[in-house]
Amino acid sequence: MVDQATLARVNLNAVLRAVEELPLLDVASRRIAEGKPETVQFIVGGIGKARLAIGDGKIRFLGGGGHSSIVLWFPKPENFNAMFAGKGGPIPLKGFTKIGWLKDEFTSLTERLAYYLKPDAKLLAGKNYRTANSVLSLHVAAYAISEVGNHDADGRLNAARMADGGLLVAAKGGPELTVEVKGKTLRTMKGATEMVRARMIFPGIEEAGAMLRGELNPYEAIGTGKISLSGFTPLIDHVNKVLGLVPRYLG
Repeated sequence: MVDQATLARVNLNAVLRAVEELPLLDVASRRIAEGKPETVQFIVGGIGKARLAIGDGKIRFLGGGGHSSIVLWFPKPENFNAMFAGKGGPIPLKGFTKIGWLKDEFTSLTERLAYYLKPDAKLLAGKNYRTANSVLSLHVAAYAISEVGNHDADGRLNAARMADGGLLVAAKGGPELTVEVKGKTLRTMKGATEMVRARMIFPGIEEAGAMLRGELNPYEAIGTGKISLSGFTPLIDHVNKVLGLVPRYLG
């Protein structure tokens, strides 16, 4: 069963967060980020706030509220989720003169994100597209693990069994992210942190993407060395169980 509040947290803190990777992967997104700087704040009732700072050729995801040139309000988690499903929109609280930018540049960014996160076989045949899909999917999955582990009922059951420590999820030559556990609460961060006690290492971003797309069987991949697991085994097991719940919210 999909919990709407957890889905909103995944959309806010995992899917939307992935927009910050777009300028590194997509020329059209980089051009938008090179335009006039704007900071868009999202306020989701009962969930929280986050901002996207767009400018200087980059996009930064900033947790929480703060200075923003545009503020978009969603009264309930369901309203926010409806926007991601293409069935609703926000209520602007600030930036009324920037509606044109929202409809054009910002909508283009979200469409580029959806383009890469919802592939088909024809698109995946292209090497650059496949790489972009893999990078974005790995970021979304890693951040979604923490949201699902902290807020989904089944995810919390697994989190309650976790000892403190961090699982490094990395693709050689590509992204590195750590899922940290402290006091039964999960947090995902970029890079390898001091809490790392276990590692899940892919030989490259291609293998990471293939596993997340379901093209690569995890158990077969471990046996053939396409995934290297090391360190504190219980942490790996429990995080993997939460990862197994993530498609519930990203399907």
